[in-house]
Formats: sequence, C-alpha cells, structure tokens
Amino acid sequence: MKKTFRRSGNSGALAWFFHRLTAIYLAVVLLIHFAVMHFIGDGTLTYDKVAARLVSPGWKILDILFLYTGLYHGLYGLWNLLEDYIHNAFWRAFIYFILAFGGFALVTLGTITIVNFRG
Repeated sequence: MKKTFRRSGNSGALAWFFHRLTAIYLAVVLLIHFAVMHFIGDGTLTYDKVAARLVSPGWKILDILFLYTGLYHGLYGLWNLLEDYIHNAFWRAFIYFILAFGGFALVTLGTITIVNFRG
C-alpha cells in the first residue's frame, strides 16, 4: 500500500541546528558564570560584587545573550516535548501562543532589567 505524506516547507532543520548551537553556548557560558561566581575571587558573594560586575557593558552583553539563548533553548525544547503529546490543532496553537507570548514577555523584562541596571 502506497502512502503519501504532505511535506511542509519548513522542515525544522534550522531550528534544530540553533537548538544545538544554544546548548553549546549555554554550556560554555554556564561554566564561565560558575567559575566567576564561585571560584575566582575570595569566594564570598555579595550584592555589591554582583552589581559591580553587572554594570560593565561586557557582562551586560554576555548576560543578555545568556538570557536570549537560555529562553530559546528552553522554550524550543518544551515545545518539542509538548508537540509530541498534543495532537489537537486548537490546543497546539493555544500552547504555542502561550509559549511565544511568555517568551517574549520574559525576554523583554529581562532585557529592560539588565540594560537599565545601574548598581
């Protein structure tokens, strides 16, 4: 018996590739973050030390990229998991909207917080 399947123009290969790239980036930045916060320096963590680090433009850029890649990686992974179990078109669209809206809200609030942080 011959079955025909409709093909989508979007195979998802690019999103899958970005998911893998963000995993590598997150692993590297997480190791840098962990080393800076826990091993470099005297080992004590205070608000003043964190604020002094977050004021510098280099750390702001690193933290913003960490926020963007972390949210993309997490939400894309969650969407893939949910996509396997939810087959109703309405619920898939609804959950996709909730994830997209929530991700946009978190990226917006996180970016505003990081950029406007003065210490």
